[in-house]
Amino acid sequence: MPIFRQVYMQMRSAILAGTLRPGTKLPSTRDLATQLAVSRSVIVSAYEQLLAEGYTSGKVGSGTYISSDIPELIGQRSARAKRPARVRRAAAPQTPFDADLLDATRRNDDRPFNLGRTLLDARTVDVWRKLSLQSVRSISRMHLGYSDPRGLPELRRSICDYLQAARSVRCDPEQIVVTGGTPQAIDIVIRVLLDPDNRFGWRTRAIR
Repeated sequence: MPIFRQVYMQMRSAILAGTLRPGTKLPSTRDLATQLAVSRSVIVSAYEQLLAEGYTSGKVGSGTYISSDIPELIGQRSARAKRPARVRRAAAPQTPFDADLLDATRRNDDRPFNLGRTLLDARTVDVWRKLSLQSVRSISRMHLGYSDPRGLPELRRSICDYLQAARSVRCDPEQIVVTGGTPQAIDIVIRVLLDPDNRFGWRTRAIR
């Protein structure tokens, strides 16, 4: 395991165990590197990983602090859940991976984005509505049906301009075919070069 990963795991465990409490200021990367006798880049990488996962937050000109809103482990019981209840439901079986999963739906000021969700307040909804109406008004008849199977004429014309300027290739938009990726392009080439009389799909001689 890389050294920076070891440092990150140790600090992450200390944060989750409560040894490093929320709001605690971490030592500077230079000081911690000196204490651990490792390069400063190792500590920087570990700090960046903690910051990316929401365990820490940085304050300009102040340093790095343990985040005040630590992501709770999925499956971990809260203090309220430990109170006796009149009717106790059977606990759902946990997989061995539950302890390593984080709640990706939580959001706060330090982590304003989350997985698969959009901030829905009055201002955001109004902006989305206006942008949607603008997009609908700007579409042409071409977008309401099937376009040229070779690709949009404007796109193929732009590709020709690029090839002529960057690669000195003389071509015409009619010679350009835009595909959805390499597999589709190979499929088209095979269909063009395939011998209709060959049931097995390939000629014995090389195709040049």
